[in-house]
Order: sequence, then structure tokens, then C-alpha cells
Amino acid sequence: MNKPEISTYDFKNKQTTLGLEIVDLRYIMSLKEKALNAHRLNFYQILIVTKGRGIHEVDFQQIAYSENTIIPIAMGQVQRFTFNPNIEGYAVLFTPDFLVKENLDYGYLYDFTVFLHTISPISGIANQAVYTFIDEMLAEQQKKTAFYTSEYQRNLLKNFLIQIERNKRERSEIIYNDSFELFMKFRKILEQNVSYKLKVTDICEQLNASAKQLNKCVKIFNNTTAKQYIEQRILLEIKRLLVYTTLSIKEIAYEIGFEDPTNFTKYFKTRMKILPTDYRKQFH
Repeated sequence: MNKPEISTYDFKNKQTTLGLEIVDLRYIMSLKEKALNAHRLNFYQILIVTKGRGIHEVDFQQIAYSENTIIPIAMGQVQRFTFNPNIEGYAVLFTPDFLVKENLDYGYLYDFTVFLHTISPISGIANQAVYTFIDEMLAEQQKKTAFYTSEYQRNLLKNFLIQIERNKRERSEIIYNDSFELFMKFRKILEQNVSYKLKVTDICEQLNASAKQLNKCVKIFNNTTAKQYIEQRILLEIKRLLVYTTLSIKEIAYEIGFEDPTNFTKYFKTRMKILPTDYRKQFH
């Protein structure tokens, strides 16, 4: 039996050349296999459910949704829709190039908790303010040749993300202090370089922080040490490559930063209690 290769989709706005589009969830469901099979997007996506209950899978995590649930999917994450003919809502799609025009704009992607699923909640946070921004974006989306529409839509998207972040912070018990800022910077560095070669000391040097400081803040927000957090992220990437690509074990080992595939196999088996080849077979 052939191993399924994960599909990767680039951003394609059929209405304009802008890197932003609002799509009806019923349209996504009509795509059938494209939506129901595991896939990865080369852009960001935020799902807003207005009606219906079901399960959405993101990076092997089963996320239950109901009315007013928001499910953010960061660029590169693997997702899978479960068919639901009763679902209603929107998918806000945007590219990082559209959002980020200056360094300060990176904050929307890396300083916000919107795309951080480990800090909940995401259910029940779509309020009237969120829907107002969606309505405005939909209306502006139709004004294809309006004066300065690109900048106008970019500002709407930023305000939309700010509103979601506000709602999430109001519902969470996280204290947004210096420790939280350090944790988010740590996460940003890790996401930009998911590699076995990346060490806690390397990150501490970039952050100008001690290992003790870093471990303390990671413990607060993820209940693990910095080393354990890095290992969790590496293992997630390995699982993605094993399940959703046809890369050989040797190729995956090199992709993750191992120089010897044997050490890669030992690393995975020690932590997952199963050989990489056997883990892959479970899904094929």
C-alpha cells in the first residue's frame, strides 16, 4: 500500500491579488477529499464556527468545536477536517507577507497567543466584536478597486487579530508579564529552527537569559522544562514527517538534524517506545 503524501496548498485568492480572503466553511466542506485528508497550508488560517458541533484535527490534536469557537491554524501546521454538513462559519486566510510590512508586525504572529494552542481557551471567544470585523472584511473584500483597499484590509485584519487576542486573554488565567514575554520569544526561536541540534544553551544565548530563567518561564506556561518543550516540538515534527510524507527514515533523520540515522531511531524509540518504522505503519 502506498504511503499518503501530505498535500501542501499555497495561497490562491480567486477574487483579488491580495494575500487575504474570507471563505465560507460550507465551501471548504464541499472540497471533500482536499479538506478531509490531512494537509498543510503555506499561509495562516483562522476558523470561526457560527453553527454546528464537531471535531477538527490539528497536529494530531482533536479539537472539539461548537458555536462561536475559533480555531487558529498557523502556517505549516497539519490539519484535517471532519465532514460536517451542518457546519456554518468562516475561514479567514492570510499570508504573512500580506500582514507583515515592518518588523513590528511580526508581533501579531509571534507575540500574540492566537496561534498558541497550549494556552486555551479557543471555544466560545467569537463575540459580536469579532463578527463585526468579519462583516467589515467581507464588505471590503468586494471593493476590489477601491482606493487604498489593501492597506484598509490589512488594518482590519490586524484589528481582528487584536480582538481575538483580547477575548482569549480575558478568558485565560495567564499572567502576561516578563516571564510570558520570554516564553513567547523562546517559542519563536524554536519555531524558526526545529532541529535536534538546537540546544537550550543556544536559545539562552540568543535571549540573553539564563537556563534557570528560561526553565522557570516554560514551567509556568507549559509545565515542562525548556529541554522537554524542545523535545516535544521535535517529536511533533518527526511524527508529521513519518505520517504525512514519503521521506525515508534516513531522510527524516537528516531533516531533523541527526548526522546518524541510527541515533535518530534510538532517539525516537526511547521517547515514543516504538520504532519510527512501526509508528509509520500504524497510519498506513
